[in-house]
Amino acid sequence: MELFSMLAVVLWLGNISFSVIDNESHVEVDSNEGLVNAAKLLGCSVPQLVIALSTRKIQAGKENIVQRLTLTQKNGFEQFCINYANERLQQHFNRHLFKLEQEEYLDDGIDWASVEFVDNTDCLSLFEKRPLGLLSLLDEESTFPKATDLSFANKLKQHLSGNPGFKGEQDGAFKICHYAGEVSYDTTGFLEKNRDPLHSESIQLLSSCKSDLPKDFASVMIADSQNKSTLSHHLFVDSQKQSVVNKFKAQLFKLMQQLENTSPHFIRCIQPNNKQRPRQFEHDLVLHQLKCCGVFEVVRISRAGYPTRMTHQQFAERYGFLLSHSVASQNPLSISVAVLQQFSIPPEMYQVGYTKLFLRTGQVAALENAKNRMFHGALRIQRNFRGLHFEIEIILLALLINTILVISLTFFICQCTV
Repeated sequence: MELFSMLAVVLWLGNISFSVIDNESHVEVDSNEGLVNAAKLLGCSVPQLVIALSTRKIQAGKENIVQRLTLTQKNGFEQFCINYANERLQQHFNRHLFKLEQEEYLDDGIDWASVEFVDNTDCLSLFEKRPLGLLSLLDEESTFPKATDLSFANKLKQHLSGNPGFKGEQDGAFKICHYAGEVSYDTTGFLEKNRDPLHSESIQLLSSCKSDLPKDFASVMIADSQNKSTLSHHLFVDSQKQSVVNKFKAQLFKLMQQLENTSPHFIRCIQPNNKQRPRQFEHDLVLHQLKCCGVFEVVRISRAGYPTRMTHQQFAERYGFLLSHSVASQNPLSISVAVLQQFSIPPEMYQVGYTKLFLRTGQVAALENAKNRMFHGALRIQRNFRGLHFEIEIILLALLINTILVISLTFFICQCTV
């Protein structure tokens, strides 16, 4: 339950909003349901959580100065990581619903006109390419003590300006052409967040929580920070391997490996409106999402494709007994074709591959109905046979009893006569 509570805390934190209070974009936390619930689940007070989210302590000499955070110090790098993960998941979706589906038709000799779809391989290469991909360049710049977000942005322009999926902009901003469209990023805070410094006030907040799990988190982080302070220079130089994007990438690849080892089923969530209100449907917003996530291409493949497929052996074993006449050749392919012809399934509704039969939607229904009727007929015959068999057994038993009675009575009469 504590793990579920911490997960709920993360989700509620995403619902907390901030308001700009001055010309320097400093913010204060809005009091809302997300703030109250996150504090309650953590086991801390609302003011404690507000201070940890909106301020940061900086040590200047012997004094601690409280600095208010700006609006740009809440997002940017996080969205960058999220969108990178979305690109990976989109490629998994594309691979299973477009590439593998169509490759199976072609490999089995099916007459098939390929459905075109937008491939995001180039965008993933922009992120992951070494040594000049976005992630590698970010990690490299994060190791330089004097590097700044602006120097990182300039390095991106220097190395990636020739990539059609990247566009450098002024004031440390850049754009990436994602699968779902072009997205702008502000590099402010990228290096600091990639180095993953956890500020002392955040650890203090977790230590003061009433729940046990946040306290455990705090103790682990305190111990980890103490261990890092005793690292040798050699290990310190190698600490770039522990950057946020490296951890994120490793976890993402582990997730993708797990997904590849499963049979995927996809659910596409569509946001009906931007106001988070019920019974409101914004046509343009929904249409844009359907175009971006490849739903139209999936529909085209589903309508043109053959969702039901079985090997010749499987098809013959499942439906071969329905044939009303024997087939000269008893190989599975001949039996399968004979079944399709007997039930008058139109040729355009199926294709015969090298190893499998491919059928369009709805064509198996007639075969399943015939099979079910055959099974029900067999059950009725069995029921009647069993009923008749039972009646015969009763009659034979009665005859046996009568015979025994007659023999017994005859023996009794004979004994009396003697």
